[in-house]
Amino acid sequence: FMALIKDQQLSLSHAATPHIRFADWLDDDLVISDAVLTNGADDLACLLANANKLSVIAIEFETFADGRGFSMARMLRRDGYQGEIRAVGDVAMDRIEFMTRVGFNAFELREDQDALQALAKLGEVSVHFQPSADGKGPAYMR
Repeated sequence: FMALIKDQQLSLSHAATPHIRFADWLDDDLVISDAVLTNGADDLACLLANANKLSVIAIEFETFADGRGFSMARMLRRDGYQGEIRAVGDVAMDRIEFMTRVGFNAFELREDQDALQALAKLGEVSVHFQPSADGKGPAYMR
């Protein structure tokens, strides 16, 4: 059972990460779940069209180099999705700040990462030069 950072707090009583893949959820009318696991290979337009039926969307980062999950979270928030967007897979504490800015609100860290240390680091970066989903614009626009 992995520790989860959710809404900038350590959560020990959270739902398990969904194991139902988004594509399977779409294809199977018998699947009764409002939580799915997706990744950059899934059809983003289809995910956006069905997001309002889901309370948890877990976006899997298979490798550090795969940034598609950042775009998925940003697009979900831009379209008004209010549910939990959970980062899973290759998730390290040095990326949580960036993930928060694009719309993630829950993080299942890799096993070699310390959740308490990651929580302590949240908010360390106070000046940003990119627009974001969290409403905090770039520093040069203030």
